[in-house]
Amino acid sequence: MIEGYIDAAICQAQERARILKAKISYSSQINEFVALRQICDKYIDGLIDDLGYLLTDSVILRQDLLAERIRLFRRLRADLTNLETTAVAALTRSHADDAALSRIVADIHREIRCPLAPPTVTCLSRAYFSISPAFRLLEVPLAESDFLLHLPDLYHEIAHPLITEVNNPAIEPYQLEYSRFLGAALVHFAEERRTNLRSTGPRRYFGDIIDILEYAWTMGWANEIFCDLFAIYTLGPAYAWAHFHLAAMYDADPYEVQLLGPLSHPPDHARMEAMLIGLDLIGFTDDAAAVRQKWQALLNATGATQGQIFRRACPLELLERAAIHALEGVRRINCRIVTLQTTGKVHDLLNAAWERFWSVPNEYHAWERGAVTNLKDQAVPT
Repeated sequence: MIEGYIDAAICQAQERARILKAKISYSSQINEFVALRQICDKYIDGLIDDLGYLLTDSVILRQDLLAERIRLFRRLRADLTNLETTAVAALTRSHADDAALSRIVADIHREIRCPLAPPTVTCLSRAYFSISPAFRLLEVPLAESDFLLHLPDLYHEIAHPLITEVNNPAIEPYQLEYSRFLGAALVHFAEERRTNLRSTGPRRYFGDIIDILEYAWTMGWANEIFCDLFAIYTLGPAYAWAHFHLAAMYDADPYEVQLLGPLSHPPDHARMEAMLIGLDLIGFTDDAAAVRQKWQALLNATGATQGQIFRRACPLELLERAAIHALEGVRRINCRIVTLQTTGKVHDLLNAAWERFWSVPNEYHAWERGAVTNLKDQAVPT
């Protein structure tokens, strides 16, 4: 009885996919969007074919596989919705600011010698900076192209594909260092389990916590810490200041470890600690000290205090190992690692913006307006 509905719903999803393909065929002809349009074309074709399989394959049409057929359809429909609300929306609602930021990201890739192709940028994010490696689409908030203080987060986002892309020898050394760090994390939590078994406290409770923390590190936290460190190593202090700025604006406990719910990002304080370790490793000790002082002042002003679980969740040993492995990974893929003598158009501007913000705050906003205009005008067309 339900089979007729499923057939019709699958056909409707196929038609929706075709309509989306027609929409992107008439979308912006801006050069920076050509790669995204090609990715979407291929992705839509794949979805249409997969939906067709659910209509015609003799095995999946068996009555005993109806639940599996519905499950597969729901997954494909979710993929189609994600495509429509991200990549297709970016193509059909493109703006000059998107093109400008895409060119700036391309400039960043050239400056730091990133071995991957730069992503397309869209100013349609409904939250903060994020990237979809599958679509090579970097999303930023609507007005971000008119400000500088958060643009260091671009460096963090372009690091994610270095971890997720497969079958690319150019980035395998970086991924190997990432894997080595994950191995170190597993060893650390294995030792925590052995210590817990020898303890006289609530072993079962802490055993469950150790399992959760190990899962958090291997399924999300390590990725985010590595991307933070990539930004530190390729841009420098501006990225640590951008993290300070973000943490200062949001009402969140920098020490909070959420044992229930999403575990994709480690606590802000742990992230800052890793960044400061990274700055020290590459010779920015004075900058690290300045950030550390301001960060501590922020913690004091907001009354943030370190809870009992924080250091167990984010031991300095793991943060230090992450900094070492991430630095070696960046070196091994021949990305530029910043020094006190490093220069580059985007590098210089983003670091100078934070220096000016702290030194002459009353003059900063007028200066920023002119600097943003110059940056957009000077971005090299792709």
